[in-house]
Amino acid sequence: MAGLGAFLTALFIAQPCVAQKLHSYEPLMMDPYSTIYVDDGSCSAGKVLKVQGAPRNHRRKKSCVPLSDLQIGVRSGSAK
Repeated sequence: MAGLGAFLTALFIAQPCVAQKLHSYEPLMMDPYSTIYVDDGSCSAGKVLKVQGAPRNHRRKKSCVPLSDLQIGVRSGSAK
């Protein structure tokens, strides 16, 4: 019974997170091909900057996406 509980706990922890974290600034270093969302005011109202990391000697891909398309991991009552 304890083994089953440990297995279910490990399975629960291993699930991927669907929420995206919203950053207030673009980080200096990023993993290649990773994606982050930045709310630094560079996009129009209701949009955030989507930044995709790139391998060495390539530029990052940046585009403005609607904020409503994201699943933000912000709890109610907390500030960004």
